[in-house]
Amino acid sequence: MKNIVLLTSAVYTNYGIYDPQDRIKQTLETAKSAKKYIPGAVIILVDNSKVDVQNDTSAEFEELVDLVDYYIDNSDDDDMKYFHANVTNYDIGKNTMEAMGLMKALTYISGDDEMKKVIADADRIFKLSGRYQVTDKFDITKFSNDTTKDKYVFKRAQPSWINPADTGVTTLLQTRLWSFTPNLLLDTMQLYKNVLETMIALFNQGKYIDNEHAMSKFIPKDRLVELETVGLQGNIAPNGMMIID
Repeated sequence: MKNIVLLTSAVYTNYGIYDPQDRIKQTLETAKSAKKYIPGAVIILVDNSKVDVQNDTSAEFEELVDLVDYYIDNSDDDDMKYFHANVTNYDIGKNTMEAMGLMKALTYISGDDEMKKVIADADRIFKLSGRYQVTDKFDITKFSNDTTKDKYVFKRAQPSWINPADTGVTTLLQTRLWSFTPNLLLDTMQLYKNVLETMIALFNQGKYIDNEHAMSKFIPKDRLVELETVGLQGNIAPNGMMIID
């Protein structure tokens, strides 16, 4: 069994309470937990940092890069540079850059022969947020079985906290750990295109939607499998509060 893990991070960022050294150490623990609990994990680190990351020579960062199997560095991307330099709102910046970074990573993967082969040979593709840890509650058989073939698998939907008149949905899907099958790669690229277009349109109207509500909005219900527990824990960036999924 082989599973791709898209490990998303921004170890150098203006958003949240953690400094780069803390973020690097936490993301290193994320990668170690993925290797430990996700069978056959092939980790693709997708980092949306400021350009400062290019000057990091710390032992922890070197260990992180060495531990993962592939490293997609978005720090030189013009869109990322713009958001880091100009968008001070935590929620807008964090959510847009996460969606944008994944869209750019998936686009790169879909056009690279080696990466396409790695993806094609995998059982599932997981999206895993950096700084969180996969736990012993993770059960691959819940993600990969006859009922999840050609499906997206998320933690069970939760009630929305945003006005549904703005988002069009009454639920959200947590995006810290979820997965899909490789044949949904192009669909997932289109999904993120829709997410980004919707985010920017709403932001320009003075309204708001995050990745969690956008996933609930755009993932077809007939392609969605929901789990009570996904097997993840960690501290959220705005205030350090512990969550267990």
